[in-house]
Amino acid sequence: MVICSSCDKENPDGFAFCGYCTAPLAKQPPRPALEERKVVSILFCDLVGFTAASEQQDPEDVRARIRPYHARLRHEIERCGGTVEKFVGDAVMAVCGAPVAHEDDAERAVRAGLSILEAIAELNETDPDLDLKVRVGINTGEAVVALGARPEQGEGLVTGDVVNTAARIQSVAPVNGVAVGEQTYRATSRVFEYEPLVPVSVKGKAEPLSLWRAIAARARLGTDISRPYKTPLVGRELEKPLLIGTFERAAQQRSVQLVTVVGEPGVGKSRLVAELLAYIEAKPEITRWRQGRCLPYGEGITFWALGEIVKAEAGILESDSAEVAAAKLEAAVSPEEPERQWLLQRLAPLVGVEAASPAERQELFTAWRRFLEGLAAARPSVLVFEDLHWADEALLAFLEYLAEWSQGVPLLVVCAARPELYERRPGWGAGQRNAHTINLSPLSDQETAELVSHLITTTVLNQELERAILERAATRSMRRSSCACSPTAASNRGETPWRRRRCPRVCRR
Repeated sequence: MVICSSCDKENPDGFAFCGYCTAPLAKQPPRPALEERKVVSILFCDLVGFTAASEQQDPEDVRARIRPYHARLRHEIERCGGTVEKFVGDAVMAVCGAPVAHEDDAERAVRAGLSILEAIAELNETDPDLDLKVRVGINTGEAVVALGARPEQGEGLVTGDVVNTAARIQSVAPVNGVAVGEQTYRATSRVFEYEPLVPVSVKGKAEPLSLWRAIAARARLGTDISRPYKTPLVGRELEKPLLIGTFERAAQQRSVQLVTVVGEPGVGKSRLVAELLAYIEAKPEITRWRQGRCLPYGEGITFWALGEIVKAEAGILESDSAEVAAAKLEAAVSPEEPERQWLLQRLAPLVGVEAASPAERQELFTAWRRFLEGLAAARPSVLVFEDLHWADEALLAFLEYLAEWSQGVPLLVVCAARPELYERRPGWGAGQRNAHTINLSPLSDQETAELVSHLITTTVLNQELERAILERAATRSMRRSSCACSPTAASNRGETPWRRRRCPRVCRR
């Protein structure tokens, strides 16, 4: 492309005059390539035995066999937020973390790999003659990312050893299996079930590669806030009693309380909620705890977090068929419910079961509220909604409806969100006497040093190392707040800040 020096418009290569202002186009030196180092997750997928099977086939037959395979792979990868860099015959290379970075790119890559296996099974079921089998390999590590690259035009997006290693992992992965490298495993071991594979020696690597096979997601909600923490809680001496006190108010006064824990990524929202769980588990009384996570990507995720809560209550597994899920849901609703069938029909869409007839939103809200009230009436209940800043407007409307209209039951609704939630919905929880907000600010230098001292147990933390860590933390915080993708900066430009969910360059949002 050539940019006109007169009107700054882009023109195709070969134009002697600008197509907009007709000014002569002077020859310009090529722009320097912009590159950046990023941590990415690379996914390779290859068909097993496809080359041998295609040797005696007509090229048109080969294309007809591989076309649905390519289409489904692209769909599954992009659905999880990944980017297809290239197709080479029956092989595909995809990237999670470039050009846009997310904090859960490794998880997205593994979810994409497992989704590919399900898609291949569906293709084979639809057309048994395809008989497709795949190997999937995933690796996580640093790479050089070409900013502005256009993969759809054959331009390379990422370069580095992480790419080569992912290709080697794919070549030794089990048939119809997903094999991951060590960094991917460490980043996602809490989210997925794995089985260790025998370390393998591959070309170009001095040491054998440690590999794991991804079996399935432990839970569809993605993150588990009940994971164990090995360090003491630091700097939240005021916020923890406030959250626990709100729970006790809901339990003792049999009232509904809505608490929103707000803070930047990594500030400790999930840790604070985990402290509440530890407090509840130490009590002799039984309290129902259910949690769900709002997803930033995927299809049919409007009420995903609420659906996870209903599935957990009914004991519905990810592997359950629609018939099994419907049976478990029916068992979870009390036979004494006066409008039991009506309630079951309104709950069915939340667990992936098709309802007999559509219903208006207000009718759905009423049914869901009655179901949750019934749970809380039996025993004190806590419902946790993680990453509420990613929730659709419909789920936010339901939670406000639940907090406003439910009464007479001990129910605590805890929402964890980033400040972007209030950029989208400035009046969130406003005007409700039972709504509370806990704002988590970054730890002070002294608190950060104390936290680091608990994390580093193998060496003494000298002043020089402590100063470097504190400066790094302060720089990261400053870059987040001043970055062009921050809600304040976006609002100053007149943009809708909540739509800029990730920063591809500066602060890595």
